[in-house]
Amino acid sequence: MAKIANDNPVDQDGEVKDNIILPFQLQESGLRGRSIRLGSALNNILSNHNYPDAIAHLVADTVTMAVALSSMLKYDGIFTLQASGKGVVKTLVADVQNNGALRGCASFDNDAFLDLKKSGGLYDGYSLTDLTGEGYVAFTVDQGAHTDRYQGIVALEGDSLQDSIAHYFEQSEQLRTSLYIASRNDEGQWRAGALMLQYLPDDHAGEGDVVAFSEKSEAERKEDWHRSKTLLQTCTDDEILDADMHINELLRRLFHEEGVIVYDEKTVRHECRCSQEKVESVVDGLSVDDKKHAAKDGKIEMTCEFCSKTFIIEI
Repeated sequence: MAKIANDNPVDQDGEVKDNIILPFQLQESGLRGRSIRLGSALNNILSNHNYPDAIAHLVADTVTMAVALSSMLKYDGIFTLQASGKGVVKTLVADVQNNGALRGCASFDNDAFLDLKKSGGLYDGYSLTDLTGEGYVAFTVDQGAHTDRYQGIVALEGDSLQDSIAHYFEQSEQLRTSLYIASRNDEGQWRAGALMLQYLPDDHAGEGDVVAFSEKSEAERKEDWHRSKTLLQTCTDDEILDADMHINELLRRLFHEEGVIVYDEKTVRHECRCSQEKVESVVDGLSVDDKKHAAKDGKIEMTCEFCSKTFIIEI
């Protein structure tokens, strides 16, 4: 259901809503967008690990970016965003199921990280590629065995994951997309937010068919795009991460002259897909020698990289 963003809805406990994806559209230009707010879902993901702050920030950005990118797609399966590098950080990965289940993690060389840390202040003083080195970002949509997988790949570059994804959209024939993401640890509680705008092709009227695109020239539509992108970039980290500000209020602040229509929100939650049955299936696939090598006192212990839960299998 579409509605004008002129209210500040709250949940049943009287708090502004968290862990949501809110689709919206700008009346003046017809540009569509997504606004993401993550609170407890992100905090639950990161609380399962004892990541250094710099690594936790990268995971937070990866999870937030995965939610933003998956929200622009219609799929029945799993959307995965993965960054792989040759530096201190080896892998950053997050995936989102179409039902809103979300998880994420990182793998990194702790000794190399400590060596790098000795050289100066991490995260604020280092770019993404300082931590990952050469590598790539891949996003994959997996809808099961009976549907072809879709995958996009782009080189890791720039100061942030956002820079690499922005480069992909600039170089590809996909919809033009502008992104703004931020994350922060406030006294042990992680929060993140994202805003995304998309420039629709002429044959795509967008959600709600708000604007008749045929009535605007290409030059007018480009002007709409550049104006709206500029407005988006006036957003600050403090605004997008404000736990007391509803997304509707933020959208009104940024785009009040454009006219904002919001649609029904979708919720996301932290949920890992690991299970005793899946781990046992992996162990069953090992050779007898591999099982003996992995076992200690007749048991194999395996820990999920995503949620840190340890499973014990007797052999």
